[in-house]
Amino acid sequence: MDKNANVPNRLKFYDDEADNNFPIVPETVDLPRNGEALETKISEFLARIIPTTQASSYSADPRSALVPWICDVLLSEHSVKAYGSDLAHFVRLIRDMGVEPLAVKGDEVRVYKAALLKAGMRPTTIARRLSVLRGVYRQFAIKGFIAWDTAQDIAAVKAPPVAKNTTPALTSKQAIMLLAAIPQETLQGLRDLAMLQTFFITGCRVSAIIGACVGHLEFDGVEYYLNVTEKRNKKARKILLDAARPILAYLDAAGIKDDAEGPLFRPLSRNGLGFEQRQLDRKTPWRLVKHYCRAAGISPDRLGARGIGIHSLRKTAINDAIRNGAQMHEVRQFAGHADIRTTELYFVRREEDADQAARRIQIRR
Repeated sequence: MDKNANVPNRLKFYDDEADNNFPIVPETVDLPRNGEALETKISEFLARIIPTTQASSYSADPRSALVPWICDVLLSEHSVKAYGSDLAHFVRLIRDMGVEPLAVKGDEVRVYKAALLKAGMRPTTIARRLSVLRGVYRQFAIKGFIAWDTAQDIAAVKAPPVAKNTTPALTSKQAIMLLAAIPQETLQGLRDLAMLQTFFITGCRVSAIIGACVGHLEFDGVEYYLNVTEKRNKKARKILLDAARPILAYLDAAGIKDDAEGPLFRPLSRNGLGFEQRQLDRKTPWRLVKHYCRAAGISPDRLGARGIGIHSLRKTAINDAIRNGAQMHEVRQFAGHADIRTTELYFVRREEDADQAARRIQIRR
């Protein structure tokens, strides 16, 4: 039986001549979405790396210091996973040095930092790992597991200088080339076009887009909007403009336009015959950007620097808005930045900007 026989609008779920290439990138899940399951996972993880027998001046389990902090302060599941991985890496290395987690002093953290630098790790990664340790040991001090002067000594370890916002942006021409490289003969292609166009139009972070549901779409009689949850649980209403048409086409072809509570963008089923009713892994859009860049003849890699990824689409949207006349305060609101200086960091300045500024001067004889 032809797998594509009953597909709406004669769309194929995949290319019959290249079934083994489908899906084009892995579409896996990072973490459970259930809050209680996540807390249990964190507790079990912490129990393995920080034994309860080390508690000296406090009768509770050391996990009590970190579980609420991780679950309440780290609102992103991606942050939870990254912080847990960073902590596990540190604990493994210091145990190799013969030091247990609750016996760590500032000097062990300094040795750890030196080892990361010697290994050639990026300053941004080192800075994040030191930030994790500052937070962890501050919580231990609050709950009485370690002395305050120890936590302060660890907090005094300086991170290496970090260049701000090194993510590369695409030119408007490259962005159009990337979108044009997405095939529209398959359901996957329709989904990818709708999703990446949404990134370009809304300038949203990846967590906001993959966290959106079908029911978050809104039509006011003139324009379509997408209601998203941004960083630190901020709610935003994003106008979709040219992204509305591919989104509606994707929903109609996938047969999910009435599934209001289901995720807007979903991973393909294992048999390639449809979509699963769950969120995409946050790494999938990143992989897709890399794939379609190469398909468009754009190298996504940068020698010795950060390559093009999903955050490049956000930076591209911000730059395109500014270069087409949007005021900085308007773009700050669009990007959801608390401080306009953050928005300014996203702007890629060029030599011809000075010429453009001169042309705007109206002092003419």
